[in-house]
Amino acid sequence: MSSTMFLTAAWAMQNEPIMSREQFFSICKAVGVITAVSAVAFCVQLFFVRSKTLRLRREGYAMPPFNPIFGHLLFLRKIMSKLPSDAHPHYLPDQIRRALPDLGPIYYIDAWPFMTPTLIVASPSTLSQITQEHVLPKFPAIRDFLGPLTSGVDLVSMDGQQWKTWRSVFNPGFSASNLMALVPGIVEDAEVFCEVLKKRAAKGKIFEMKTMTDNLAMDVIGRVVFDKELHAQEVENRMVTAMRRQMEWMTFGSEGLPLYRYNPFRPLILWFNAREMNNYLSPLLSTRFAAHQNPDSDLSRSKSVIDLALTAYLSGTTASGDKIALPNDRKTAKPNSITPKMKTFLRNQIKLFLFSGHDTTSSALCYAFHILATNPAILSRLRLEHAAVFGNDSSSAADLIAQKPHLLNQLPFTTAVIKESLRLFPPASTTRAGEPGFYITDANGKKYPTHNFLIWLNPYAIQRDPAYWPRPDEFIPERWLSAPGDPLHPVKGAWRPFEHGARACIGQELSMIEMKTVLVLVAREFTLQEAYEEIDGRQERTGVQTVDGERAYQVELGQPSGNLPCRVKVVGKVGEVGRG
Repeated sequence: MSSTMFLTAAWAMQNEPIMSREQFFSICKAVGVITAVSAVAFCVQLFFVRSKTLRLRREGYAMPPFNPIFGHLLFLRKIMSKLPSDAHPHYLPDQIRRALPDLGPIYYIDAWPFMTPTLIVASPSTLSQITQEHVLPKFPAIRDFLGPLTSGVDLVSMDGQQWKTWRSVFNPGFSASNLMALVPGIVEDAEVFCEVLKKRAAKGKIFEMKTMTDNLAMDVIGRVVFDKELHAQEVENRMVTAMRRQMEWMTFGSEGLPLYRYNPFRPLILWFNAREMNNYLSPLLSTRFAAHQNPDSDLSRSKSVIDLALTAYLSGTTASGDKIALPNDRKTAKPNSITPKMKTFLRNQIKLFLFSGHDTTSSALCYAFHILATNPAILSRLRLEHAAVFGNDSSSAADLIAQKPHLLNQLPFTTAVIKESLRLFPPASTTRAGEPGFYITDANGKKYPTHNFLIWLNPYAIQRDPAYWPRPDEFIPERWLSAPGDPLHPVKGAWRPFEHGARACIGQELSMIEMKTVLVLVAREFTLQEAYEEIDGRQERTGVQTVDGERAYQVELGQPSGNLPCRVKVVGKVGEVGRG
């Protein structure tokens, strides 16, 4: 073919219509039909949801001002306009209480289609019906949220007998007695944290405390859960890096930016990060399983959470006699064998513990530091208690804790500071799924239907409610040192950062041990100074910047805004109490 003929053919192809007019109109017609059907479906669903809420309102059930078309969206917009744009969603029920003090602790919210119709429960006595008397299942969205980490097969997403069996398998690893044996390793990680703080102090520059506590908590979880030193505080760890990248893409599906959830590259990114984590963990699990088949191996005597779970799995039953197995999983002919499905399951639990354990404890530590930085009198009293228990030489505290972990139980004021910090800044809340025929009964005997509702158990709203806490917005650690009958003494069930009942946080004992250890090693060695004013002075920030006067308000997964920017100084003389 000559060049002229070739160019002529190419020109013809370029100018040939991609589709005929009939094809174009057929496509437009199909799109129009799909759009119309979707619009009708949306309107029908809107009608049913709003009608149900309107019926509840007419029957006298508590709820904020309601609009037949917009539901509670207009009211919620007004409430949210008084909060920073990145404020944590769990502020919402407390802000509603402040705006409508006579509403009561149990009420319905209809924010569909942005949120599943919700029943908010902020009464300690009522919550026991959900968490202890009749344990409602987790809301399905949590399984979707954790899917990129665990494929929805994990202790948080499980329900029923399967959850009960596996919770009993992992409980021994998180028991107080077992964790006390692991304290020396926790101390090592806390000492690395102090060394990093010294380097920060030498530089004198502003840094984000949340990044540091993230790395610390990740190291502790790695050591406790699967006896692995991740060294996240010192070097980049590919497992930790992959998990953090994965967390950036995890979503509940209710975000205001659907393109984020439906980003065409999201599945590929999630797959890549999951492969990175799995490739890191799989060889470790294989090594540990092989060690359990050799009684002379040091690894077989490890007290890590996964090692104790492996021991239980190989025995075949829990302490209560329940058979340990996953659905449709059959062991191979060898009696001491681990199936691929079981290996995947254990790998998923490691990722779950790393995710949930490190982030919540990291945020809790940040807020403990925030409290000490803004309350010099509290810091001085804390230092005095540490000197009384561990001696005036603060440099010897680490060795003492490692040798005598029970000394951590002799710190009533330190424990009070941590509990009060968790009261003011709980890192998370809980959602459950309502069930047909199950009703929540309030103090007056009124029964609230739960079927097709998201049940929101919100600790922030309870822990800031003056009905249960005198001077609820003040930091008063003496609450936890008061005797029953004292007005400050906490109301039973009103403190819920780890929730209550059978499905309470499995890692709460570890979290408390870690925080006490870190505070003992840090409080007398360093002084923290927050840098919000300096940061705000450099940036042009618009809109609301505080929540109830608090600049370090909670965002995203419960961490402080801006990840708690601060500077740190080394106390003038090691062991000198009250300076800094």
